[in-house]
Amino acid sequence: MAECGLGQPLNPWFSDYLRARSYRVKVGDTFSEEKQVNCGVAQGSGCEPVCYLMHLNSLCGVLRHCSAHMFADDLCTLSASTDLAEMCRRVQEDVDAVVKWSHDNGILLNADKTKMIIIHSPYLRTIDNPPPLIAHSFDCFHNNKINCTCNPIEKVNCVNYLGVKIDTSFSWDSHIEYVCRKLRILLENGFQNKLRS
Repeated sequence: MAECGLGQPLNPWFSDYLRARSYRVKVGDTFSEEKQVNCGVAQGSGCEPVCYLMHLNSLCGVLRHCSAHMFADDLCTLSASTDLAEMCRRVQEDVDAVVKWSHDNGILLNADKTKMIIIHSPYLRTIDNPPPLIAHSFDCFHNNKINCTCNPIEKVNCVNYLGVKIDTSFSWDSHIEYVCRKLRILLENGFQNKLRS
C-alpha cells in the first residue's frame, strides 16, 4: 500500500484488518481444526481485488527492457528491435526477473500458459529462428541454471490476448475468422431454435 502512495491512517488500519486471521473447513457437520492465515485477504471480501492489484503493482518495476500491459492477473510484455537475438537476450532477462519476483511475492507463475509471438512485417519472407526463451523454475535459479531441464516458452503464430486474436503480421485474419465462426454458430443455433418453435 505504501508503494501505491497510501499512508496514515489507512495503512495501519488495513494492516490490523489483515492480522490474526484464521480459517477452518466444514464438511457435512464436521469442522477441521483452525489454521492461522499468514498471508492474503479474507476470501470474498470487497477489498480482495484491490489488494491483489496493489500486490501485483510492483511487478512492472522489475521489467528493465519490456513494456508491461496488465489486466488483472494477465501480463503482456512487449519489446521491439531490429536485432532479434539481442532482443531475445533482453526479454530473457525480464522473464527471469518476473519469475524471481513471482517466487518472492508468493505468486505461482504458469509457464505453460506463457507464449511468445514475434510480430513482423508480412513482407519479410523469412525470419531468423530466435534463441529460445525459458521461464526457469526457481529451483533452476538456485542451481545457477546448471543441468537446466526447464522447457522453452512456446513460440506461436497467433495468440489470444483478452479475447483478441493477434497474429505474427497484425493482419487480423485470425481474429476476423474467429468472430465469423462464433457468429455462424449463433446464427445456426438461432435458426434451429426458430424452426423448433
